[in-house]
Amino acid sequence: MVKQIITPIPEVADRYTIAILKIERLGPSEINIEEMQKQIDYYKEGLDLGNSDLSKLVNDLYDINGKMWDAEHAIRKGQDENLGLEEIGKRAITIRDLNRIRMKVKNDIIDLTGDGFKD
Repeated sequence: MVKQIITPIPEVADRYTIAILKIERLGPSEINIEEMQKQIDYYKEGLDLGNSDLSKLVNDLYDINGKMWDAEHAIRKGQDENLGLEEIGKRAITIRDLNRIRMKVKNDIIDLTGDGFKD
């Protein structure tokens, strides 16, 4: 029998912020807005955003995920052919550095909530 695994709070927060970014940055031709809003509402139920410390960390995660989105945009859209290898390399380093910050925020959420495993 397969055991159902509960999603740790840092992962819920990450998915929540990414869903918000999708609804803000993608058009109706790219996503189903109604379904995406259901995801946002679902993940929000798993977060105690009334806790000011957690709310701040979720906002930090939203900001860093937005920066990562910006850095990955052209590559994700297949528009990287005109960037050149040097620019792609710079973006890869930027994405790596942003991901380190993202992991720190998620680890801070673990420290605050005691839920999840540190990266």
